[in-house]
Amino acid sequence: MIPVYSAWLGAHGKLWYDDKWYRLAWIVWPQALAAVAVLWFWAMPSTGKNAPWARPVDATARASQLAALRDAAKTSRPAMDTLERDALGGEMVAQFFIGTLFDPYLRLSTIVPPDFVKAADWYGKAAGQGHESAANNLAFAYHDGVYTRVDNTRACYYARKLGTDSFADGLLVKGDCYARGLGGTPIDLAQAATAYENSSARGNARAEATLGYFYENGLGNKTRNSETALKHYRAAADKGDALGLHNLGSAYNSGLLGVPRDGAEAARLIFRALEAKYDVTLQSLTTHPEIWSADFWLNLQRRLFDKGLYVGPLDGRASAATLDAVRRLGKA
Repeated sequence: MIPVYSAWLGAHGKLWYDDKWYRLAWIVWPQALAAVAVLWFWAMPSTGKNAPWARPVDATARASQLAALRDAAKTSRPAMDTLERDALGGEMVAQFFIGTLFDPYLRLSTIVPPDFVKAADWYGKAAGQGHESAANNLAFAYHDGVYTRVDNTRACYYARKLGTDSFADGLLVKGDCYARGLGGTPIDLAQAATAYENSSARGNARAEATLGYFYENGLGNKTRNSETALKHYRAAADKGDALGLHNLGSAYNSGLLGVPRDGAEAARLIFRALEAKYDVTLQSLTTHPEIWSADFWLNLQRRLFDKGLYVGPLDGRASAATLDAVRRLGKA
């Protein structure tokens, strides 16, 4: 018995070869049905009425939102938990802000105790995504060494990531890294000078004093210029920076940089540097007392006497009693 489907195939084959209209229908109808299906789905209404298009995130608005959340998180556990959830989700700004709540330099939170390890962990996550404030805080903390051991390898790693318009403290560290070759950084005095200039422009007194030294000695592609050096030393000294005080006091002691020799002014400035516990000043006075004038020593003895640290004769000599008084004032 011949299967039914064989008879149908035979008839189909005969019509396919003998009837062009039959053949055309087999070609056209499937395409027409497909077109109708496309039109049907296109014309069908959306299941969601007036569904909005997705909008790109406004980074500035989001940062402000997270800043407000951080401020709330200082005293609110729910806000802290929300901020932490956003940080765990990978949001760079949230990671930075939660780091600030643990930062022992800032001490913002009444919810969690200061914890540099946790702060550094969150800052590190944010800095890894390019957050400059996080990198700045890490550079300063590892260079400063108050809440962790000094680690100039890490300090310079983060400091060298900072741009020219970054923060004053981090740029000072960046300058020190390039000037002194800290943490394996190749010495580059031109890079150091640029970092000090940018830090000084943002108000850092130590950077300003160091920049004065670069101008005094013609370092970092700076033309030797006593007037500019003196300007920077004065500005730094006026802000109480110990390096500015020391270098300006040295200038008045020796009559350098175009200032007249003035033992009284030199003693005033050096006394303030000693009060600031500046080790360079202490070493200079105690290991090389001969480079300081008798007029300077006389005026320094008077200040030490007024402070109750010196009881010997006011004779302008760097005697053992005078140097002992210097050490007591200058040691931390």
